Amino acid sequence: MTRTDTWSAGAAKALGAVLGAGALLLPAALATARPGPWPGVAVAGALAGWCLLVAAAGGTEDSGPVAFVRNRIGPGPARAATALYFGGFATGQAGVALGAAEFALGDSGWRAYAVAAAVLGSAAAYAWCVPQGLSPAGRRLRLAAVLALAVSWRLLGSPEPGPGPGPGSWTGSWSGGWPGAALLVAVPLLFGWVGLEGAVPAMARRRALGGTLLGLALAAALYAVLQAPPATAAQPPAPAAAAALGIGSAALCWTYCRTNLHATAARWTELTGRTRRGGLVAAGLIALGVLVLGRAARWDLPVLLIGPGAATAALYTLIAVAAVRRPRPQEPTDHDHSDRHRVLEGAARSAG
Repeated sequence: MTRTDTWSAGAAKALGAVLGAGALLLPAALATARPGPWPGVAVAGALAGWCLLVAAAGGTEDSGPVAFVRNRIGPGPARAATALYFGGFATGQAGVALGAAEFALGDSGWRAYAVAAAVLGSAAAYAWCVPQGLSPAGRRLRLAAVLALAVSWRLLGSPEPGPGPGPGSWTGSWSGGWPGAALLVAVPLLFGWVGLEGAVPAMARRRALGGTLLGLALAAALYAVLQAPPATAAQPPAPAAAAALGIGSAALCWTYCRTNLHATAARWTELTGRTRRGGLVAAGLIALGVLVLGRAARWDLPVLLIGPGAATAALYTLIAVAAVRRPRPQEPTDHDHSDRHRVLEGAARSAG
């Protein structure tokens, strides 16, 4: 048994894969809707079954999810997986930037959209000038800061959103009472689970797989606690504390936006063969377009998270389809690159 084939290693890898900015953004986005624990429990249960299915097919940890799809159902579906990564993360940065703006301002009106555009532009400019991401130690430190802030918001009082943007707001649509409306919350919740798709070990590595499922359960429990309504009517934090928490949360969201743009640009290069900087421009323009559309349609943050959540659902479905198919015969080539070492900066991922 190697050092990676242990319960603790599997749990640590799963937690490191999925925890990140989602721990800040999802509780704030769902603060007024308060959907309860059941959508999160349903998502976690479905993902546990998904992990077992993928593990039985050999897992994604060694080769990466795109190579897993390519090896089992061909280059076309693998290209579709890469496109889902690019589209999901390009649109997702609109939500990350808007979340940063709402944390900084304590408001969700038109000013938040203006500041979100500035957040997005500055993150893209920094990514253009500085192509290097965070070191492993920096990524661990950032994740620790995210969790500390998320717990602080929970203990001191959830961030109070300002006046909602209007008819397109999530709380208005979710609380309307139409049958099955609560299921909609599962789509933005998937924003917090990006990264798990590349962390599933093979079924033969039972301890590592058990640790992955344990990590999944721990992450689900943490999300449930952070998103649960307070037991009593909690007072909002003092203005000074709220300002400090808001600025810190906004700064961390900015770093995720920057590193996510880096990874989105890498997927652009895989799709088109063009330069990384061209990918930064494309991703930045897509995210800016989503922000403009969101402001015009008067959408709030949870609605913006539906885009990356839907892309994540489609990616998980594609991997599941690959898992139930027999592997394709391997044909040696000179350009068959695994995506094992390609860093993908999930919205909830700690890599950076």
